Amino acid sequence: MRVLVTGAFGRLGQEGVERLLTEGHSVIAFDLPNRRNQREARRFGHRVHTVWGDIRELEDIAQCVESCDAIIHNAGILAPLSEKRPDLAYAVNVGGTKNILEAMRRRSEPPVIIFASSLSVCGLREPGGPPLTANDPTRPTDNYTSNKAECERLLAESGLPHVIFRIGVSVGAKAAAGDLSPDVFRLLFSINPKARLEWVHPEDVAVAQVRAIQTPAAVGKILMIGGGERCRLTFGEFYGAMFEATGVGRFPPEAYGSGLYYCDWLDTTESQALLHYQRTDFDDLIVALRRASRITRGPTRLMSPMIRRFMLRYSDAWQAHKSRT
Repeated sequence: MRVLVTGAFGRLGQEGVERLLTEGHSVIAFDLPNRRNQREARRFGHRVHTVWGDIRELEDIAQCVESCDAIIHNAGILAPLSEKRPDLAYAVNVGGTKNILEAMRRRSEPPVIIFASSLSVCGLREPGGPPLTANDPTRPTDNYTSNKAECERLLAESGLPHVIFRIGVSVGAKAAAGDLSPDVFRLLFSINPKARLEWVHPEDVAVAQVRAIQTPAAVGKILMIGGGERCRLTFGEFYGAMFEATGVGRFPPEAYGSGLYYCDWLDTTESQALLHYQRTDFDDLIVALRRASRITRGPTRLMSPMIRRFMLRYSDAWQAHKSRT
């Protein structure tokens, strides 16, 4: 098949491109021509047909839609940028999706589109209860989740062939080791450590996307995309295992707050039965993370008291605990 991938040089986009090439498909890789994307595109060389453009411009994306057999739509503005620049986020996330749908309508036989949504459209989650299902309603609470929920609605009402993926927590070893900053520390220490999450490897998400374009029974469905029962953890277990693997060490319960978050366990029975994509367990992520940090883990352990003190400066719960004791 000739497959259009939007946001082709983002993290999930690159996983999808690699999987498509591995399975013998040809790829139209669509993305913005910024420095980062151009650097990432070089590793694919002539294996893909790269089209630089802006998804906010109908004709930029229409030229790709008119010549493809399927679309994997990953392009979008994520949080926190979506909250800092809501107009840009809406124009890209919702406006870009509208442009793809308009281009699909121009075709006598429109291609199927696989849309990368998020479980976060279901809103903030209390710990406990049954796993999330495709029947759970959207409860958007910010710009990002509102954008995703509106895109889901547009697809459902379009009459065009589509599959909606509500994707769980999806981060690989490289990103897990690198996505740490004061803003991230503030967020993670604010969340109730009992909050439930279901991790899924980005490579497995890509496998699901590629298989969905070839699975007629998936068309018209909302599918929950998670790693399965061996990838179900609490928030505290998730970050505790990752910090331990990198040499920083686990943080005490007093470091965490009681805030709700956009994560939960997922009922992936239907998606797995249709797409057979769950190949990687959370333990595999920890092994990969230990391997990725093998050079730095020793020095990190030696410096961990200082690193932990620095990180805990951004924990309101820990600062309040210290003031009480």
